[in-house]
Amino acid sequence: MGLLAGVVGTALGGLLLGQWWAWANDTSFQDFYKTVVLGSQIYRDSILTASTLLNVVLFWVANRMGWERIAQGLLGVILITVPFIVYFQSTAGIL
Repeated sequence: MGLLAGVVGTALGGLLLGQWWAWANDTSFQDFYKTVVLGSQIYRDSILTASTLLNVVLFWVANRMGWERIAQGLLGVILITVPFIVYFQSTAGIL
């Protein structure tokens, strides 16, 4: 259950980031997806970091509510995501 919450949290974080970006740049989510997500290697780490930040908030909430298994799953997804963020940072603009 917690791992599923982590995956959903990451996806929701990405959607929220895309919606905010589209709003801030007076464009559409589709433009964000095509231009930033698919078209730019430089922002891959930033997108994944921002998407994962929602899981940090959800982890805090689950921890405060005593939902230990959900908190563990969220933390698991965060720990899995961090090496990808580091990899994307180290290869930005190289690939």
